[in-house]
Amino acid sequence: MKKLLCFLSLLLIGVTASAQDEGTIVKRERIDKNKGLFIGLGPSFTFGKNIGDYKTGFNVELGFLKRVNRVLSIGPSVSYLSFQYDPEVTTAKGGDAYVGYGDPNDWGSKYPLNDLAYDYGYVLELEGGDLSLTSLAVNIKLNFVPVKDNSVISVYAFAKPFVSLASRKEVSGRGERYTYEIYEDNQGTSTENDDILYYNQDDGTWYADGYTETWDGESYEALKSDTEVTGGIFIGPGIELFPARKFSFYTQATFGYTFPVTFVSTESYDNTISSYVNKEFPMTKKGFPSVNVQLGMSFNF
Repeated sequence: MKKLLCFLSLLLIGVTASAQDEGTIVKRERIDKNKGLFIGLGPSFTFGKNIGDYKTGFNVELGFLKRVNRVLSIGPSVSYLSFQYDPEVTTAKGGDAYVGYGDPNDWGSKYPLNDLAYDYGYVLELEGGDLSLTSLAVNIKLNFVPVKDNSVISVYAFAKPFVSLASRKEVSGRGERYTYEIYEDNQGTSTENDDILYYNQDDGTWYADGYTETWDGESYEALKSDTEVTGGIFIGPGIELFPARKFSFYTQATFGYTFPVTFVSTESYDNTISSYVNKEFPMTKKGFPSVNVQLGMSFNF
């Protein structure tokens, strides 16, 4: 990630130098339509390892750009990114079964096996936790080739530092407690498969013991809805058709990095009862990278 940021920074510096050289030419040749209102939208994806339990999201952006010259454009924009919590992602990561051994009333104890002992665990059914980012950005757009009034296509790079309001919905659901029977072999020790408890492998069976715990913001403070002020940057390349005409059309790919925010991430915790009763579970707070694809159009005047 650092190498990517360094490369894009050098790229932007190089094109900025080109824009400065272009300045003397632009004094003699101005583009007729040098302002534009644009709107774009598309899908968004979390990027990297262990970045939350979220499905594919979406993004929408509305902004204004003014051409300083035939290479450089600047202006503000407001964008909205939304990621919906996905219980199937949690299950696929193995984050729904939290297991311990021994007395269910003593989370951290480990007891010698008797003739009959039990492993126990909680299986979660979660709802909520959707994450949204509403951002105000400054757009810096640099064309690789100077734009003319008759240009058909333009390839560009951009950087968008932003401040953002990150909002997360309350997490709710229930945790059902289950027990699992463990038998010793003839030597008084557990068999090889005794410790395979998480996903009912072999012919093991989970048995409900009739206990269900309410699991919501009233039970754990960390589960309540939350709003944070943060920031970050979007960077990436794009292609624009008819950049100097009344209507132009573009497609771009954006790498976004948001400074630490709080979001649902069961994979940040071990599959243990200690994790389940952690007051912060299943929240984590760290940087939130994303990749956003966007199609859009601009009204130029």
